[in-house]
Amino acid sequence: MSNIKSTEERIESLETALALQDQTVEELNKFIIAQQKQISDLEKKLLLMVSQMKDLKDAVAHASPQDDAPPPHYGQL
Repeated sequence: MSNIKSTEERIESLETALALQDQTVEELNKFIIAQQKQISDLEKKLLLMVSQMKDLKDAVAHASPQDDAPPPHYGQL
């Protein structure tokens, strides 16, 4: 009888541990999904910023020196 009770207690303990592990795995899975979404959003923003930087670089490269000249009224005080 003692052996059966001991076995039942061990099985119950293992079932409890398994339930806790399942819960932990589920929580970690949700966390990983949220992190992956955040990483994807950041990658999109980074690509947009790289594109904007290239556009700015092209705009500066094609700018003429006259574009940087001070306005005519500058210095007339």
